[in-house]
Amino acid sequence: MERTVKVFLIPASRIPGGPPEPAREFTVEAGSIDGLHDAAHAKLIDEGYRVRSVSFGPKGLVAYVEESK
Repeated sequence: MERTVKVFLIPASRIPGGPPEPAREFTVEAGSIDGLHDAAHAKLIDEGYRVRSVSFGPKGLVAYVEESK
């Protein structure tokens, strides 16, 4: 299965409580729902972000990440 991940990035200058940047999207593919969550989380970590949350929405996954300082 494949799902879209909508990523909201909180820039380092706005951590801990500033508003995120407009969302960007990418897709992940896995054999299960849990696998989709894990794949999205792993991709975001590989890109160098600190992951605040990854959750399921009605049209895919939504993630909030922080930019590395």
